Amino acid sequence: MQLIVDANPVISILIKPGKPIDLLFVEELELVAPELLFEEIENNKELIVKKSGLIKEEIDKFIEILKKKIKVIPEEEFLKYKEEAERICPDEKDITYFALALYLKSPIWSNEKKLKEQNRIVVYATHELMDIFGID
Repeated sequence: MQLIVDANPVISILIKPGKPIDLLFVEELELVAPELLFEEIENNKELIVKKSGLIKEEIDKFIEILKKKIKVIPEEEFLKYKEEAERICPDEKDITYFALALYLKSPIWSNEKKLKEQNRIVVYATHELMDIFGID
């Protein structure tokens, strides 16, 4: 299953690893994201370090692992879907993720309940994916 990865579940995993981290290594999942994902992680790095109790170098190593696990799709590839994404996305800061989801016809992994307030893109929360893949 191809899955668009939103920043919030990844940042949550960085702050508090645990069972959800296993989702990053499920063979059946092909994780993809816009470049925006890693920009959001970088913008929140201080918060991640503060809340996780890890040092910056440990976070950087984990980000490098994420960059190998998550395929980044350049925004130019799905730019033509942005207008449609603007119409259906319930949260303007997630329009890029919705545009990519429309382009790839893939669901999104996000813990933002608000994103489920539309009927075009399937949005899975972490706990739903853990149930689907038998992670407990």
